[in-house]
This record gives sequence, C-alpha cells and structure tokens, in this order.
Amino acid sequence: MTWLAAVDESGNLGSDSRFFVMSAVIVRRVRTLSSAFKAIPTARDESKFYNSTDKEILEVLKELSLTDVAIVSVEVDKYDYASKYCGVSGNALYRIVLTDLLDRVFGQVGSHDVNLFVDRSTFVSLEDLRSMATETSKRHGSNLKRCEKATSHQNKCVQIADFVAGSFYADLQHGDGRFREQIEEKIIPCP
Repeated sequence: MTWLAAVDESGNLGSDSRFFVMSAVIVRRVRTLSSAFKAIPTARDESKFYNSTDKEILEVLKELSLTDVAIVSVEVDKYDYASKYCGVSGNALYRIVLTDLLDRVFGQVGSHDVNLFVDRSTFVSLEDLRSMATETSKRHGSNLKRCEKATSHQNKCVQIADFVAGSFYADLQHGDGRFREQIEEKIIPCP
C-alpha cells in the first residue's frame, strides 16, 4: 500500500504577515478523500481557500473531517524572537519549514511506501525537493516512490492541502478558528 502526502502553504515568506504555515494531508489511500474532492467548489477554474466562501470552505473541511486522514502542520510566528525561524525569510524560510514538515510527514508514514506532492512554487527546485524528501524519508525508514511539484488545479490532494493550510492561517493571522475547529480531530499535534 502506498501512502500519499500533499503539501501546501499559506501566508508569505516576508514581512507582509506575521504568520507562515505549511500543512500536509496524509492518507493511506487517495480514494479516502473522494467525498472531500466532491465538496470542492467547481464554479471557478481553481478553488482555493482564499477565493472560496466560508460555506464552501466549511463544507470541504467537514467532508475531510469524516475521512481517515492525518494532518500535520508547521506554524511560524515571525515575531517570536526565541524561535529558530526568527530572522529567516524568503526561500530560506520556505526550505526550513518544508524540512520540518517533511520530518513530521515521514514520521507519520513510518516504514511504508509514500507518494509526495508539494504545491508548485519557485521557493525550492524539484531537484532540491526530491533530495530533501529522499533524505528525510530514509531517516524514517520510509520508501519515497514518487515526489512531484503540482498546482492545486492539477492535483486535488494539493487543493485539499490548500484548504487545510488556509484554515491554520485564518486562525493564526485573523483569530478565526471556525475552519481549524472543523478538522481539529485530524490534526496530529507537534511532538
């Protein structure tokens, strides 16, 4: 059985916002997410957290909460001067957060096969992503079968990860915990 992990982020890597979040949705079988896929709005070319209504977001997250899914996340408060992320921005922040998130992902997957899909961005090359993921998966005894960058309109799993990351960000940046509460039972707390 090959597990799947899909990763997306929310917030920015500079000083325009206080928080930056990267989240992963982890499932044993992709078909587990079929009800959440069906809840994604289809009225626009690409539905994401930021361009969906509250009702649409809550419907996607409700369906996700009914599935056998694990959610891990790395949340960065750029104003936390005691944090290891303090003073780090841009591509360097993206890479550090991604490294930490991959460690959590492969820690959940353990010694299984896994396919990894990360939202397409310019912050890390595909070659670097594959190198980071291969190194981290080996450390956890996981077998990385596939590692790709994909846009959310090409990969519904990444699209679901966008809704999840947006939920964390809305809670942190705007104090709106309604969305995160919907998936709270599926979130694996940081060790």
